[in-house]
Amino acid sequence: MYKMTLNDGWAVCFEDLSWGADRHGEVTGRTDGWMEASLPCDIHMPLIETGVIEEPLVKDHFFDCEWTEHKSWWFRKTFRPSVETCSMNRVELVLESLDAEADIFLNGIMLGHHRSAFYPFRQEVKSLLREGDNELLVRVTSGLEAYDGEDMTRFKDRVGMEKAHNRGDIRRIFARKPQYGFGWDWGPRVATCGIVGDVYLAAYDDLAIRQVHAFTESVSLGKGGDNSGGANEANIRFEVEVEQFHPFASIEAHVEIRLSFAGESILTLSKSMPLHSGLNFVDFRYTLTGAKLWWPNDMGSPDLYTVFVSVSTGGHTASYPSFEMGIRTIELNQNPVNENERLFAIHVNGVRTFCKGGNWVPADSVYARITEEKYKSLVEEAKEAHFNMLRVWGGGLYEKNAFYEACDRNGIMVWQDFMFACALYPDDLEWFQEEVRQEMEYQTSRLRNHASLVLWCGNNENHWNFDMWKAANPDESFVGGAVCYNELAPRIVRRNCPEIPYWNSSPYGGEHPNGEDRGDCHYWFDAMMSPEMANRITPERYDGWNAKFVSEYGYIGPCRKSTIERFHAGEPFNREGRIWQLHNNLFEKDTVAAGIEMHYADAGGLDVDRYLLYAGLCQGLMYGYSLEAFRYRTDCSGGLFWMYNDCWGEIGWSVIDYELRRKISWYFVKRACAPVTLIAREVDGNIRVIGINETGKDIRCELEYGYVSFDGRIRSTSKTSVGLPAYSRGVALEFAKEETNRKEGCWFVTPGTNTAATEVLPAVLREGAVRDLNLASPTLTVRGFIRLKEDIQFTVGSDVYAHAVHFGLSDHLRLSDEYFDLLPGQSRTVTIYGASDIIGLEQIQPRAVQP
Repeated sequence: MYKMTLNDGWAVCFEDLSWGADRHGEVTGRTDGWMEASLPCDIHMPLIETGVIEEPLVKDHFFDCEWTEHKSWWFRKTFRPSVETCSMNRVELVLESLDAEADIFLNGIMLGHHRSAFYPFRQEVKSLLREGDNELLVRVTSGLEAYDGEDMTRFKDRVGMEKAHNRGDIRRIFARKPQYGFGWDWGPRVATCGIVGDVYLAAYDDLAIRQVHAFTESVSLGKGGDNSGGANEANIRFEVEVEQFHPFASIEAHVEIRLSFAGESILTLSKSMPLHSGLNFVDFRYTLTGAKLWWPNDMGSPDLYTVFVSVSTGGHTASYPSFEMGIRTIELNQNPVNENERLFAIHVNGVRTFCKGGNWVPADSVYARITEEKYKSLVEEAKEAHFNMLRVWGGGLYEKNAFYEACDRNGIMVWQDFMFACALYPDDLEWFQEEVRQEMEYQTSRLRNHASLVLWCGNNENHWNFDMWKAANPDESFVGGAVCYNELAPRIVRRNCPEIPYWNSSPYGGEHPNGEDRGDCHYWFDAMMSPEMANRITPERYDGWNAKFVSEYGYIGPCRKSTIERFHAGEPFNREGRIWQLHNNLFEKDTVAAGIEMHYADAGGLDVDRYLLYAGLCQGLMYGYSLEAFRYRTDCSGGLFWMYNDCWGEIGWSVIDYELRRKISWYFVKRACAPVTLIAREVDGNIRVIGINETGKDIRCELEYGYVSFDGRIRSTSKTSVGLPAYSRGVALEFAKEETNRKEGCWFVTPGTNTAATEVLPAVLREGAVRDLNLASPTLTVRGFIRLKEDIQFTVGSDVYAHAVHFGLSDHLRLSDEYFDLLPGQSRTVTIYGASDIIGLEQIQPRAVQP
């Protein structure tokens, strides 16, 4: 294949929405009103560039962009086909993603209408190309204009949306595009529209390699280490789909697959065969000895092989773009826990995982401008926080390849929703079903080779909604969308990637979706969305939830101060003001202030810095404690909080804000997700300690455990030695809880020496709100300050219990740890990344929080 990219040199203009495809000639003849653009391009991007609109994610400017939904947008590109393109036998025009209703013209000829952002427009165009200049014209709209009130009647009160600040639109269910663009509780209404993927000409001679499916049928683990070594054996398989263009003659061909690792070729498979007219499917199977396996983050190395595929016919050779393959198997374990409950656990290479991480939403309200660098940074930050899973939520988009490639390389498993969220959908309409079928066929084939992809899920919360709507309306018979999730999706996943499990919905499992006894659950109404404020802000609520996999829950906290300054754009901070409230999550409902008042101080009189500190610590407390609570339960196999990242600057659910600043809560999540850790809870008057070792190495360590007063004067402890086997989670220690004053001290288990290089994090059980504890005033000391190339390292210690130790540095700096507690006499080594040229010892001024 020869590929001629057409991403540069576009022009875009707008007309009234009434200007349909029949007006294309008039638009082509326009000589003014055009803006320069390059692809991918959402219409907001050139409008911002030319000053027609302000950045919609700053202040309240998104309201000033609503007029864009009521226009037709026209993209024009003039190009000359290359010599290589014209010499080929077949030329196809490919537009990877069109948001959302589009008409495509080439040299004045209408090629067709396309109505989905979720699969490409592709058409053979060789006969339409001409020497010299060719013109490509595309009309796009935001996608809602075709649907009127009559269409909506049966969906009344069946489409979830937040109506405040003009967020939400019932018509979204008809548009196959990212639903979040019409507004959600955590994002503004910025209705996307444009050519949001690459555009190119694909030219072929005799044939095209349409698809390659590379997967692992089985693995046999070797002994020792993390089981990624030389004794592993894997049965791998490749399926090559080749289209041969001659309508009635076969041709002789040589099909070859090469596999390399770290740049070294390790395997070549080939077949000589006739290719028949049309589609051909060529299979290869091989048993690879000494296979390097792909493991999730913290469980082992996410090793990847590079796959090269080519087909030769006479003097021509067609090559498929090389890609990376991880050798691993995936299983969904739903074995019984008891007579009433079942597990919901992902097994990788036969090893049960605890899926820890967050829900992923598009990283910008204008998703066409998300860069590969932003994907890379976000996924690497997830890795450093010890995530091993991100759930791609069903109201966003099937992400760009750069996202999945970053997840592959960093060992981040992907739970992938199909793009349906919080609504009935009109799948009783033939055209809608066909759109969904093509979308699912394309996306399952596109993403299946990624080692990170471990689960396909039908939708977000729609089966749960079916159940609630049916309970409220017993005569309800229409379950719009069920055909998509219960029939189309499982059939297509089974056909295109049977090695990846399919799950109908999230939450799902049992007689009533969203129960504790089986499947996954969304823990909202008993916690953060409870009508009782105490339930929202009390971390111990999470100890009582007996779920087998928590795929959504959350708590709200502020982004960093520099990000708040960015979206205020010079306006003064006012927590009751318009800008602050527009960038405040719609479910916040005074929870942040209530959390501060319960745990730290009266919120009303706080200055901004103290408010942001306490609010961030509260969010960190809720996320850290809850993740520990889920990991503590050995029959629970996942905890994914809502949500990991942001599409704009907001006081909201995330732990990484829109400007890629780590929120205070990020550090709590990192500690709670540590691969080797101890978690303590009180059980029947005893302190029970769960030991977790997610690595492939056995660990033995010495432990000191007992009670210590906050001032360090009372220390009642014992010592023991425990083993933490590889890939294990279970009771490591249990000891009696002495009668003590909870306001004066805490119970703890802290490791001494261990036989592995991996750090073992201690367990601390502190009861009650921080503001109610009798904390002593700590003396914090810094020692061992050294420069390590680009980084700085030092050790901080305390004479007494110190809460939320932090350093008051610029919020764009990244530290290995911060906002941590120190026991009396304890110290911790901290690294500041990339700061060796800007930070000196005199700037390291540790401080603790004492409400």
